[in-house]
Amino acid sequence: MDLPLMLIIVLFISLGIFSQWLAGIIKWPAIVVMSITGLLVGPVFQLANPEQMMGSGLYSTIVSLAVAIILFEGSSNLDYRELKGVSKAIRRVITIGAALAWFLGTLAMYYIMEFPLPISLVMAGLLIVTGPTVITPLLKQAKVKNSVNSILKWEGIILDPVGPLLALLSFYVFQVLGNGSGGSFILEFLVGFAVAAILGFGGSLLFRWLIKKEIIPQNLMAPIQFAFILLIFSINEAVLHESGLLSVTIFGLAMARMKNRNLVYKQSDHFIEEISLILVSTVFILITSSLTREVLIDVLNWQLAIFCLVMILLVRPLSIYLSTINTEIGLKERGFIGMTAPRGIVALTVAQFFAGLFIDAGLPMAEMITPVTFGFVFVTVVVYGFGFKPLSQVMNLSSTNPPGVIIIGENNFSLQLAKKLKDQGIPVMMSDLLHFTSSRADEMGIETFRGNLLSEDDRIYTDLTSYDKCLLMTRSFVLNNLSFNELSTEFGLRNVKMLPISTSDRIVKFRPEESLRHHMLFEETATYYWLDQYIKEHNISEIPGSEAETISENDIVLYYIDSSKNVHFKPITRELEYGEEGTIGLLKDGKTFKENNK
Repeated sequence: MDLPLMLIIVLFISLGIFSQWLAGIIKWPAIVVMSITGLLVGPVFQLANPEQMMGSGLYSTIVSLAVAIILFEGSSNLDYRELKGVSKAIRRVITIGAALAWFLGTLAMYYIMEFPLPISLVMAGLLIVTGPTVITPLLKQAKVKNSVNSILKWEGIILDPVGPLLALLSFYVFQVLGNGSGGSFILEFLVGFAVAAILGFGGSLLFRWLIKKEIIPQNLMAPIQFAFILLIFSINEAVLHESGLLSVTIFGLAMARMKNRNLVYKQSDHFIEEISLILVSTVFILITSSLTREVLIDVLNWQLAIFCLVMILLVRPLSIYLSTINTEIGLKERGFIGMTAPRGIVALTVAQFFAGLFIDAGLPMAEMITPVTFGFVFVTVVVYGFGFKPLSQVMNLSSTNPPGVIIIGENNFSLQLAKKLKDQGIPVMMSDLLHFTSSRADEMGIETFRGNLLSEDDRIYTDLTSYDKCLLMTRSFVLNNLSFNELSTEFGLRNVKMLPISTSDRIVKFRPEESLRHHMLFEETATYYWLDQYIKEHNISEIPGSEAETISENDIVLYYIDSSKNVHFKPITRELEYGEEGTIGLLKDGKTFKENNK
């Protein structure tokens, strides 16, 4: 049955988004779930082949524009401050490391897969890319050390457009050597490269000028930036195929530097990020479901298995190890980076382009380029998708402790709460925004944050990978609210909570707006001053989860630590659910104390 084109597109967008949702439920890497979904829809059950349904022209256009937007989003979110302490390692990885991977990959292609040398060199150049479409979900899945995170992120963004250009240059070189009339090919390449640089830098300068002169209103910043991305990419593609990725990357890198200097450039971040998330999901499904059974059958052979093993266990580790000698990162970090290199959308889509070129040129085995590339991409997605987090924990590069808690505001109640959580094995960090000192926390053996936690400059140089929740417990509602707005982008809205508003805070109404009430802790009357008064006379009590029925209506529940050591803080809008195991923290007869001390 022929489905309407609009329904086809909507179905694949929905499949991608629901795959992300399912991955979160079953705790699988999202890229693995998306790949499997695409394979089931396409080659396995042959329910749909989007490339055939849409036509190759529309299909390739959608995929190319999506990759351009994804690459811009990744490059524009790079923070140059992350280069501090790892800039030498990053330079080495994207230059020496990439060159070594290209050379060793060419040998593996030539001797193992038995591709002709022109195809081997072109495809090895293409396979140096890791890209934001695959590495970003892994970095979100496991919070690794800042140094490792920065190197993997920068490598993916920088090499994503460089790989296709290296492959294209290699193809042109073989065209020159093959027919002796290659001046036009080299000139075309140089012109395309120059246009990419001009459009990327020029587009960023023009956008900056329009913002500076306030020609673009704030409500149109995101749509106009979106139009800039599409125009820059499309114009460059018209000049030289596969050079558009470089131009949008340059545009994104320039925008990233501007954003660090002026907050106004961050206006369009959420718009681009959300579109990018949808496009990553959709494009993965589109590409994998467009494969055929014949392609899968061609992929399943011993040569590809050996090639994947060599690339994963030899080429990648060796290129990273040699390129990072005498850099800022240690042996452990070098080893982990060497064992992390998933390939994704760019390698797969550009491989289809080169397959067409080599088939037209009449080279043997050109028809195997796409299936081999897909096979390698799928293997790396599965291997690194499932191995990234466990390997980072084994190598002690991401936290193996239960998710920790940051408490902002040092007072009698917050200190006792921090001590109770710490005694239960929960990582705790204290930060006092009002005084920037935490002497009492130090005396109690509680880790403290030195500096201003609301400053992005301070946070970026601190390893916060052990913490995923933040409690705002200063005596000022205004400061708590300011902290909430800043830190909810770092930890997520659901993971930032604050104390209820005190009646003594006269600059606000007693009852907060409903949207904020969902993020307030414990009970509506358990304000800063009341909690401080209670703790001066009583302590926080703890009981096993199996004794939850003993909690009286006069007790105030604070938290529940489950059997996996995940801590759940009670919001004022609902009750917590308890298991037989775990620990419940509460204030015994807290409501009675409140009544007696009005």
